[in-house]
Amino acid sequence: MKKGRAVDIQKLQNDVQWALERGLHARDVVPMLERLREHAPRGSTAARFAGTELAELLLSTSPWRSAVLAHEVLRYEESDRTWAVLGLSLTLLGHYRSAKRAFVKALAFAPGCASYAHNLGHLLDAALGRPAEALPWLSRAFDARPNDEEVAASYAHALVRLGRRAEAHQVLERALGPGSPEAASLLARWLIPPDTRP
Repeated sequence: MKKGRAVDIQKLQNDVQWALERGLHARDVVPMLERLREHAPRGSTAARFAGTELAELLLSTSPWRSAVLAHEVLRYEESDRTWAVLGLSLTLLGHYRSAKRAFVKALAFAPGCASYAHNLGHLLDAALGRPAEALPWLSRAFDARPNDEEVAASYAHALVRLGRRAEAHQVLERALGPGSPEAASLLARWLIPPDTRP
């Protein structure tokens, strides 16, 4: 095997950070991260950085690879972000119970994170059919981000499933505006039994 010039890991990592800070497209950043991960010593700070960033970038296009990368990073260091990326990738793959455990771990590291609370609550309600267990997480997320339409919709959905339609309507109107036709439309859709929907 022909030996080439030694790779400057720190320069590679700086280049990747520069690209991420400037919001370069994933198609440009992914090869840089792959190269950094290939050359950085396994388990090193640079390798963990590359693995976590790569796992996040590949979430929507390659959730299986994202999960594998997150698992690899977690063997060397646990962080809320890596657990959350693992949770998202497992959710996309349909491994809901494992995703739940990952989000619980993420929240143990960052208990105040509204995104993690929302992800866990939405998973419990929509994927695992446990709206009562979801409600405290969704309430926490909504308290932190009351104008976030996605959080409000998830919270309202769980409330509707628990028979608390009036509260759900208030939540949606707070996020979407008083008299919002979208709020009324969502509530009406959620109240139709799934087997009778067109």
